[in-house]
Amino acid sequence: MHPAPLLALAGMAALASTALAQQPRPDVPPGPVEPALPYSPSAAAAAQSGPAQTGGIALKLMGALVTVHPSIKVDLRHDDNLYLAPNNRASDQILVLTPALSLEARQANNTFGLRLSMTLGQYQKNTADNYSSYNIGAVADLDLGTRLRANLSADYLDGIDPRGSTNNPLSPTPDHYHQVQGRSIFSYGARGAKGRIDLELGQLRRNYYNNRAITAAEDRIVDDIGATFNWRIEPKTTLLVQGKHSRVDYTLSSSTLGSVENSLLAGAMWEASAKTKVAFRIGMVKKDFDDAARASSTNLSWTGEVDWSPRTYSHVALSLNRAPAETTGGVGNFIDRTNTGLRWTHDWSSRFTTATSAAYATDAYQGAARTDNTQSYGINANFKMRRWLSFGGDYAHSKRRSDDGNFDYQRNVFMLFLNAAL
Repeated sequence: MHPAPLLALAGMAALASTALAQQPRPDVPPGPVEPALPYSPSAAAAAQSGPAQTGGIALKLMGALVTVHPSIKVDLRHDDNLYLAPNNRASDQILVLTPALSLEARQANNTFGLRLSMTLGQYQKNTADNYSSYNIGAVADLDLGTRLRANLSADYLDGIDPRGSTNNPLSPTPDHYHQVQGRSIFSYGARGAKGRIDLELGQLRRNYYNNRAITAAEDRIVDDIGATFNWRIEPKTTLLVQGKHSRVDYTLSSSTLGSVENSLLAGAMWEASAKTKVAFRIGMVKKDFDDAARASSTNLSWTGEVDWSPRTYSHVALSLNRAPAETTGGVGNFIDRTNTGLRWTHDWSSRFTTATSAAYATDAYQGAARTDNTQSYGINANFKMRRWLSFGGDYAHSKRRSDDGNFDYQRNVFMLFLNAAL
């Protein structure tokens, strides 16, 4: 397939609608996104740059090699519980179109990435939920000398909280927001040296622009500063200590949710074998509120990843996380959130791949008599017809049980998709 038709298709998709926001992944309950605590430089870089890509259109601009990757994805979904309701569930079919364009460039020892994407959704019956969303993200990995390197990232998102995904009352339309996030990580230490220090600075700004009678209370700014000391004790084993300070400010003058979070964690990263890689950190995080009427809280916090590849074509990933998250709708002071997830990806052939996943999450609302337990699982099948063209299907089930029965739900999402990417 020549690149021109695909680029034209992506362009037409981007212009097709201006009244449609970001649809959440069907395998997890949707909701507001919070910066993870503690912060992982490697995970942040991977999230910004995205998965490794092949193919693309190679160009040479100003002495740098630039690879352009246009893509488009078409999803047809059936959701049997749009608003995560315990009873009288609303169902619908949703057509989702996602054109995207990513650029990768390398100049000397520096690499750069840029990604632009738009998501358009059309509901068959519940047209008030139609959405459009777009995202612009950039990342730069810079080699600044023998001992100094930097990872810089910036991201702009025009997105939504789907109706029913937060504790806010159901509005006539989804809650739309603009979110800007920037982060810089400076690493000091020669490549191959035993010791390395990572210093990080970051800021996230989220502002809602509709349903303001409710959403004005959700506008906030999160400032982060942190440092991680890494010490390699074996060729494949590194110990680390990480400290982080976060300031959460709500822009509404009457809000009492402003707080400071301080965390200190210690852990290790190691390759247990040629097939297994492990990273884990554990420690304490303390959250202090500006308003003395809201009690401070000190809790365990952890993050962990285990990647196991028993075969070159089979991969298992286990993720563990516990950290504070901001509440919505004025329920409690904050959420003590714990997540455990397992994913198995298997290539049955060079063309056919499946991925199965399961997760369990607990949201304990501090300052309120409410705990939510959510379990989810799903399966995805992908068939590659050509290097640039694939199709498949996805099924996801999620179930929440809450101390407040108004927030119980069960949800099933079925999806058929078609991907085209150079």
